[in-house]
Amino acid sequence: MDEEIKKEESDAEHKKTEKLTFMEKVFACFSLFVFLFIFYVTLDANKYEAQVRAMEGEGRVGVNPTSERLDFGDLSRGTAAVRTVTVTNDTFIPFFVSVVRVGAISNLMDVEPNNFILRKDTEERIEFTTYMPASAEVDHMYTGRVFVFKIPVPFL
Repeated sequence: MDEEIKKEESDAEHKKTEKLTFMEKVFACFSLFVFLFIFYVTLDANKYEAQVRAMEGEGRVGVNPTSERLDFGDLSRGTAAVRTVTVTNDTFIPFFVSVVRVGAISNLMDVEPNNFILRKDTEERIEFTTYMPASAEVDHMYTGRVFVFKIPVPFL
């Protein structure tokens, strides 16, 4: 009985120290590469706070220009404001650029262009247009975040 227990323990210890097969190593390296690529793309993304306040009146626009965030200021119902961000590619690899919006302001904001290829040594202006609908709540601050992802695509 004791010999069987020792043999089972020995088999368990042997399995713990067993080396990885070639395919397991390939899979582990590929998984690590994918993780690091996603980590790099996420860290390299341009991140902006976005905000706009609905105000009473007609045709009134309060401007709040800043380079750190997409602040559309104060907009009365039925008006719009535009902010731009310039994306530059100074590398030798083309980038796929994608803009992701989150938060309450995302329903009010249009992005043009979105999801495009930025060739090497070029730049593109992205326009963010926010329209304040007639149903907007007065004195309400609509906020959110905008992420501009630049994903390298060397095979283009």
